[in-house]
Amino acid sequence: MDLRVGGTYHYGMKTPGGGAMWGLFTYREIVPQEKLVFVNLFSDENGGITRHPGHAKWPLQMLSTFTFEDTPGGKTKFIVRWQTLDATAEEQQTFDTMHDSMTQGWSGTMEQLAAYLARLR
Repeated sequence: MDLRVGGTYHYGMKTPGGGAMWGLFTYREIVPQEKLVFVNLFSDENGGITRHPGHAKWPLQMLSTFTFEDTPGGKTKFIVRWQTLDATAEEQQTFDTMHDSMTQGWSGTMEQLAAYLARLR
């Protein structure tokens, strides 16, 4: 991970069935403790751009904005905003119809993070 404007983060994820998916972020804006903005896309293990492994009509690029807000009790509100970037009409439609799936994915990721952080206490 090269966390700087113009830097990248190349990551791998394992599916419950044991398969692998790769992704790549390119950071556009970084405001410490407030915001991260980056272009997000699927990749291969070498960082080459690919389509979503399960959706041939998934957009090649998404623009992601993560914001962090302090809340009472020393907690942080985390907001994910995701939109397509340079998508065709067909790719946009695919993205729009997958919102429930994306919400489940982000919710699952946050649940895993919360469980991990709870173990650190």
